[in-house]
Amino acid sequence: MKKVKIYSQPTCPDCNNVKAYLDRKGVPYEDINVQEDKKAMEEMVRRYGIRVTPVIIIGDRVMVGFNAPKLNKLLSAED
Repeated sequence: MKKVKIYSQPTCPDCNNVKAYLDRKGVPYEDINVQEDKKAMEEMVRRYGIRVTPVIIIGDRVMVGFNAPKLNKLLSAED
């Protein structure tokens, strides 16, 4: 299974929706709370040039926001 990493914030509705969606599908993920971890926020901005959440990393692919069909495609895509 592909490694999934989510940069999120507790008050972000899309962040909570994507995590609930992955939980329902049984997909494990690493959740990084950028509100608590300022270094993670800096890394997200520096590495990906993105300042909003959620940022979902699947393998080497990056997705911003929550879109279930697109997320499914990324989860099932061949590397």
